[in-house]
Amino acid sequence: MNVSEVLAKDLNREIKVDVPRDNIEDKLLSKLEELKNTVQLKGFRPGKVPIHHLRKVFGQRLMPEIIEDLVKETSAKAMSDRNERPAIQPKISFYQGKPSEDKEKEEIDKIIRLEKDLSYKMVYEIIPEIDVPKYNTISIIKKTAKVTKEDIDEALQRIADENKSYEERKSTEKAESGDQLIIDFVGKIDGEIFDGGTANDAPLVIGSGAFIPGFEEQLTGSAKDQELNINVRFPEDYQVPHLANKDAIFETKVKKIEKEVPTKISDDFAKKLGFDDLKKLKEQISEQLEKDYESISKSDLKRNLLDGLDPKLKFDLPPTLVKDESDSIWNNYIADIEKSGKKVKDVIKDEKKTRKEYDDIAQRRVRLGLFFNKIAEDESITVSDDEVNKALFEQARNYPGQESEIIKLYQENPGAMMQIRSPLVEEKVVDHILTLVKIKEEQVDRAKLLGNEHEHDHEEQKTKPKTKKKVAKSTKRTADKKPSKSKTKK
Repeated sequence: MNVSEVLAKDLNREIKVDVPRDNIEDKLLSKLEELKNTVQLKGFRPGKVPIHHLRKVFGQRLMPEIIEDLVKETSAKAMSDRNERPAIQPKISFYQGKPSEDKEKEEIDKIIRLEKDLSYKMVYEIIPEIDVPKYNTISIIKKTAKVTKEDIDEALQRIADENKSYEERKSTEKAESGDQLIIDFVGKIDGEIFDGGTANDAPLVIGSGAFIPGFEEQLTGSAKDQELNINVRFPEDYQVPHLANKDAIFETKVKKIEKEVPTKISDDFAKKLGFDDLKKLKEQISEQLEKDYESISKSDLKRNLLDGLDPKLKFDLPPTLVKDESDSIWNNYIADIEKSGKKVKDVIKDEKKTRKEYDDIAQRRVRLGLFFNKIAEDESITVSDDEVNKALFEQARNYPGQESEIIKLYQENPGAMMQIRSPLVEEKVVDHILTLVKIKEEQVDRAKLLGNEHEHDHEEQKTKPKTKKKVAKSTKRTADKKPSKSKTKK
């Protein structure tokens, strides 16, 4: 094998690799020898088929695999001998002239027919040399907050607000916004009943937005036992395509009208939520808030660490990695805008300036990502299969009823599994670095602690528009906002 350098500029590399035909011939003969002991051909005893006959029958079929193996083997050796590591998948081309699919195929066919040596060009970008900064020059602040009585009371009130109590209105009273109605309805399009448009004893709070636009408003002023036709049009972006933008009539009967009454926070209220008494509920809220505050504090600490590290990392970045990351962030942002129903031109007033911001974010991500990879290798920081599987199962739990399918989807996709593994490695690397930098604790109140988290939420919305950030919750029962009901029937 002969390797010659064509280009070495910054992190860009281009090399030419030549493998003599004799090497290809040797590989082919070796494959045929392996095949000889297993193949069964009519007229020959097992293991007695002449090599020249095997070559005639199987030679052309084996050559593509042989060429592929040789390219993998020689390209890896070429980079290893040069002490280089590719930042991206190298681009291999067999035709040395102006790119042409036809010419490329012709060259490969010549190699397969052993009419010429295996010769190819490899273009790639390398991972730069990365110097580790002096950690003792990095000083960061860890904000912490204690759970107060006011915090517990506020969380408790949120629980009460989310677990509203209702009592039935008098028969002479009409339905108002905020009332809960129990209704039967039958939906029809062009006089025909459609799937999913019928329900009995369905609870609906007027103004909740649980049903399609225009449905709830027409129930305002209705009376108990009243029957009415509700005319609506399904939204253009409705999740069921064949119903989108269709006019529908819902034949509806109001069976009960209930008005909201203040929820009394008491032992009885706590028992309804599954606790022994109000004291136990408050203890649970306090414990959960402590965990949430610590989680937010750690997230803020990590953010401060990254802010301290980033300006100290001085190395060139592989251009393709940065471009791919920037494009990914940008495309997600655009998709998020379009998904919200807004027009891109209304949200992005200065595309050039906004795109520059995303390019800067991409550079930071790539820079920190390469640095974390180096530290993980230098310090032999790894994650076990058990840790990865645990994280995968947690991810799958976000899709109730589809857990098995989600797990299988990830396990069959190496790239998807890397999305599970990489954050776990990064977390361990961050924990390692945090033991080496200077950390000063600062006691703050809840508002300031959560203020940092909310500011970060805004930043994350720009950088990762598809990822919803976890915010503080008082208990799993409470501050987590209840998922909205599917529109119309839903």
